[in-house]
Amino acid sequence: MKRRLGIVTSSKDVGHEYEKQLLNVFGDKIEVITYAFESNDVKNITNLDAILISTFSQYEVLKKYIDNEVEIIISKLTLSKRSFDLLRNFKIDKTAMLVNLSLEMCIETMALLYQLGFDNYELIPMYPNINEIPNLDTAITTGEMRYVPRDIKKVIDLGHRLIDKNTIVEIAASLNLEEVLSEKRALKYFESLVAYNKGVEFLISRSNTIKNQFNTLLSIMKKGVIGVDSDCNIVSCNGIAKKILGESKSSIGHNAREVLPQIEFDKFFKTKKTVKDKLIEVKGKYVTVSIYPIGVVSGSDVYDITDGAYAIIESFQSQENKQNMLRLQLANKGHIAKYNVNNIVGRSKEIEEVKSLIVRMGNSKSAVLITGESGTGKEIVAQAIHNASPIRDKHFVAINCAAISPNLLESELFGYESGAFTGALKGGKIGIFEFANNGTLFLDEIGEMPMELQARLLRVIQEKEVMRVGGNKIIKIDVRIVAATNKNLYEQVEKGQFRKDLYYRLNVLPINLPPLRDRVEDLEVLIEHIKSKEGYDFKISDSVMRFLKGYKWDGNIRELINCIEYFDNIGTEVIEMNHLPHHMEEIYKKSKQSKQVETIEDLNEKQSFVLNLFYESFLSRKKLGRRSISQRAFEENMHITEYDVRGILNKLKELGYINIEVGRGGSTITSKGIDIMKNKMG
Repeated sequence: MKRRLGIVTSSKDVGHEYEKQLLNVFGDKIEVITYAFESNDVKNITNLDAILISTFSQYEVLKKYIDNEVEIIISKLTLSKRSFDLLRNFKIDKTAMLVNLSLEMCIETMALLYQLGFDNYELIPMYPNINEIPNLDTAITTGEMRYVPRDIKKVIDLGHRLIDKNTIVEIAASLNLEEVLSEKRALKYFESLVAYNKGVEFLISRSNTIKNQFNTLLSIMKKGVIGVDSDCNIVSCNGIAKKILGESKSSIGHNAREVLPQIEFDKFFKTKKTVKDKLIEVKGKYVTVSIYPIGVVSGSDVYDITDGAYAIIESFQSQENKQNMLRLQLANKGHIAKYNVNNIVGRSKEIEEVKSLIVRMGNSKSAVLITGESGTGKEIVAQAIHNASPIRDKHFVAINCAAISPNLLESELFGYESGAFTGALKGGKIGIFEFANNGTLFLDEIGEMPMELQARLLRVIQEKEVMRVGGNKIIKIDVRIVAATNKNLYEQVEKGQFRKDLYYRLNVLPINLPPLRDRVEDLEVLIEHIKSKEGYDFKISDSVMRFLKGYKWDGNIRELINCIEYFDNIGTEVIEMNHLPHHMEEIYKKSKQSKQVETIEDLNEKQSFVLNLFYESFLSRKKLGRRSISQRAFEENMHITEYDVRGILNKLKELGYINIEVGRGGSTITSKGIDIMKNKMG
């Protein structure tokens, strides 16, 4: 019975190209079904043994459509040897456009070419519907000639990228077809691929015949390079290597055995085997070192060394930053902070204070806890904090702790190793903490995090290290935490529903976002901003505006956006009271009915006094609490204790005159209460 393999790609053409490659290897032992995002058929994925995808971001979109038992394989691509030789031997400008189907595929191809050693090119992405076509004479493409501008003078078509050997092996293992790997057609396919270390070999082997050009290349390379002769004497060294290792240790003429014993040239000359990405410590900092020969290949990684060797050196931090940037580009969508402090709309005192806090907190590395009702814009504030910080060019990764089931949240946050649980991806999965390394992690709805995970989160914050689910390796991370909640975390701590130690770890820099009803002076500004942003063209009558200013706005900004969109869809030039949404119209009718039968005289003296204080606080935009009410009563020779205030507030709430909010929101007068007070004053 044939194994069924699904291929998910951006376009059908690319999917069919991968299908052709795989059928060349596996023949009639597999059935390939292609799916493409452009044709929107990914929702129909069923009855497959394995699925091949291009990027992790595709999995994030697909996971809700696929069975947890299906093996997911993320493809790695390379070039054919023919394409590699074509690019190596072709004389083109050092600045060229890289043409492909999308920005994401351009970035993938650029990363591949740089990894294969062609990092002396400056490649500019070019893809359909790009805003501005690069003004260049040279184009490189991988089988997408249809998108190359017609006036380009020099074009190199490398042909479609090929699925690399490791991915083929992984597919074979997933489909229980390992025997195919030793068959002639598979070996022929493997022979056509260029290896990933080919780029470095290419650069180094050229140095024997074009030494002057190689020395120039050394000076502009972004990696350190040290060359030694067969006696281990340093014969060449570029500026990056001197910066990493130190001038004295990397000087030409010194013997590397003596001044750089950490770089195992001796071992390399004895074994005649390449050294790849070995982590060593130099001057208290970690660097990665790979050693390659100047010689002739006599085996896969074994060399007949003739003239010495070269070490490629890169600081671990630099390598980590590059990986983070590549992850950010390839992960596509959603891991950047789009908003800054200027995107926070309002002129009220409360909003100006929030903006000021964002700017001040941006320069800190401490954790931030954002509190506020749903719809007040907590994620916009989190993104603004990130963009006001020195790490604004790093990742901003957001996760909603309430949107993911507790049993999945742990693996999302911390990642997992292969086989950690049923349905785990082959090869494991990187966690959100690792992905956000050196950047900002936004934990929305932190109050919904299960208690058992709170303990792990606390340890990560304290120790700055994570361990994947099912793993035994400690991974160091450096992440700034910004958390948000619409709950009163302090009350949850008191009830034993949130860890006290975690609360104080998160609540280092608190920001409270006021609800919309507490900043009514921002309402008109917000409405005009929403209308301008969405292109809405209507006016709001004075009577409607008065109603909106007295409305409770339980959904805050989110509810306001929906309301304005509703008004736009009515299709009238001026919004009147009869155009209100149904639920608002019902509230207005009830308030009119209550006006006809209720007056301030229906309240006793103390109730009337307290309601009057709430009306004054509404006009002055000042907060009002039980203690301040009792104090004001004392000043007016009226005896009202704080306990009495509690009962009066409950009565006023029952009558619909005030809203009683939990926590810092405090109690506020309703539109009904405002109308009663206006009637009293004539």
